[in-house]
This record gives sequence, structure tokens and C-alpha cells, in this order.
Amino acid sequence: MNEIAYDYGVLLKPKVLLAMLALYLTTFFTSSIYSGQMNVNYLEFFIGFMAVAFSVSGANALNCVYDKDIDSLMVRTSGRPLVRGTITMADASFFSWIMLGISGILAVYLGYIPIILLLEGAGSYLLLYTVLLKRKTSINVLFTAPSVAAPAWFGWYLGGAPLYPVGLVMGTLVAIWGPLHLWSIAFAYSKDYERVGIPMFPSIVDRKQAINGILMALFLLLGSSYLLALWANSIWYLIGVSILNLTLIIAGLRLYKSNSNRAGWVLFKLTSPYIILVFLIFLLTQFVF
Repeated sequence: MNEIAYDYGVLLKPKVLLAMLALYLTTFFTSSIYSGQMNVNYLEFFIGFMAVAFSVSGANALNCVYDKDIDSLMVRTSGRPLVRGTITMADASFFSWIMLGISGILAVYLGYIPIILLLEGAGSYLLLYTVLLKRKTSINVLFTAPSVAAPAWFGWYLGGAPLYPVGLVMGTLVAIWGPLHLWSIAFAYSKDYERVGIPMFPSIVDRKQAINGILMALFLLLGSSYLLALWANSIWYLIGVSILNLTLIIAGLRLYKSNSNRAGWVLFKLTSPYIILVFLIFLLTQFVF
């Protein structure tokens, strides 16, 4: 029983789920402080949290169902439950749609804007990326941008502040971060993607072009991170973000010099918490200063 529960947990891609929930939390509370209300409706907050959790969980699980054929051929994903046969395709599909259905019911309580944002997030990830474009174009990960931005916009909206301009900027930063994060791991596992014929940008161009593309995405993200300084209440935002950015610059230079899969993996791991840390620094400048 414990093993089955664990396998269903793996199906949800827990690291991705935690990252999306962290985006919801940081943007919700930043929005609440920024709006000046500070009277959090904890029922709406909790329902929003669960709506995001069920939506991301369902979308991740359904992605595993659709990609089971290629997951079985890739080193990185060969241990997933559907590949090992510990969960059947029918059970995983049913579980996925239940998660998405519960998310939709919860969103109805919150209003039409949350419904639109959840549909935009899950729909772009499942339909645009997973079904239509992942196996057909090298710019496939660019179409994950709306899905990773959705929890940030969702949290900001429920927090009470207008989406424009700060909430829009925060979601856009997440949208820029997503492709860089995915390209980093695609570079580290480029042989995997070549083997299964998935045209990830780093796996279909030579390594120099791949690194140049990753570095362009990296410096676009780093430059864009300073946009939030326009609304930060302290110079500590600039200081904190600059320290984070220096870490990624060093990792990017090591990738450029070493041309190694290991350096791509390190950049992937460092970018994992980056956007959350940027938002936490921005949150602290709103709350403390």
C-alpha cells in the first residue's frame, strides 16, 4: 500500500508541484502586501492553493500517461511508475482527470478569472506542449511559458492587487525562467532526447550553438530580474538579486568553458530555486521595508 501511494506521488512530479505551489504562495502574499489590504481571506487562499495543487498534479500525471512510450527509452525517466508497470495506464488516466476535475470545481468557487488562469496553465502544458509541439519543433519548451506563469498570476490575482503591472511582470519572469530551466536539463540529457527523437533545441544543434542559446536565455532572465526593482521598497532587492545572478553567471561561464553535461546539470539545479528566491527577496522588501 505504501509503495502504491509512493508511486502515485511520483506520478505527480512532486518537485515540479512544489515549485508551482511556491510560486502561488510567494505571489499571493506579495500581492496581499502590495495591495495594502493585509486582511487575507484564508478560505480563498486555501481553496486557491488546493486548486493549483490539483491542477498541476493532474496535468503532470496526464503528461506521464501521454509520454509513457518515450519515458521507457530515456535514462532519466525509465524509473517512473507507468514504465515499471506499478500503475496501469487506465488508472493513471482516471487519477489525472479526477485531479483536474477537482481543480475545476474549486476554481468555480473563486470566479471566472481563476478558471481562465487554470485553463490557460493546464491547457498550454497538456495541449500546446505535450500533445501538439513537444515532438515536432525545437522551440517546444517556449510553449510551456504560459503554464509555468499561470500559478504566479493566479496567486497574484487572489492576493488582491491588480495584475497590471507588477503581477504581469512577475508572471513574465516565470515564463522566461521556464525555457532556460528546461533547456539546461535537455543539454545535460541530450543523448536521451536524441535517442527518442524529441527535438529539444540543445539536442538537435551542435553543442556550441546549444550553449550559446542557453546563455542567451540565461542573460535574458538575469536582465529581466531587475525589472522588479522598479517596485521594490529597498536597495536590498538589487543587492539580493545581484548575488543570485552572480551565482548563475558563474555557472553559465563554467558551462561555456567546460562544454560538459555536468555543467548543464549544475545550471539546471541552480535555476530550480532561482525564481522563487527572487520573489522571496521582492516579498521581503515589501513586508520589511
